[in-house]
Amino acid sequence: MRGDARSRRVAIVPDAFVNPPPGAPDRLAELAADGWGVVALPPPGVPEPALTGWRAAVVDQITAFMDDGYEVAIAGGTDAELAALADALRAAGRPVPPRLGAA
Repeated sequence: MRGDARSRRVAIVPDAFVNPPPGAPDRLAELAADGWGVVALPPPGVPEPALTGWRAAVVDQITAFMDDGYEVAIAGGTDAELAALADALRAAGRPVPPRLGAA
């Protein structure tokens, strides 16, 4: 195989996408079928300072993808961790990626 077959698209997803409740749709499979890789946010209940470290690692990953020209988007609803991530990205001087499906 020649070249890079990846889509160069990464969706930031809440834990509910990775660990959906019973009977919920498989959102990871939907994203994969549409050519998206994922960066997962921490699950609810992670204590500080582990949460701060996890969030910092996610910001580092997202920054690396952005700097390498990947399309980065946020998937998911109004999860509190998505709001905290947006604050962390802004604090790092980075733009908050658009939400998937947003115009």
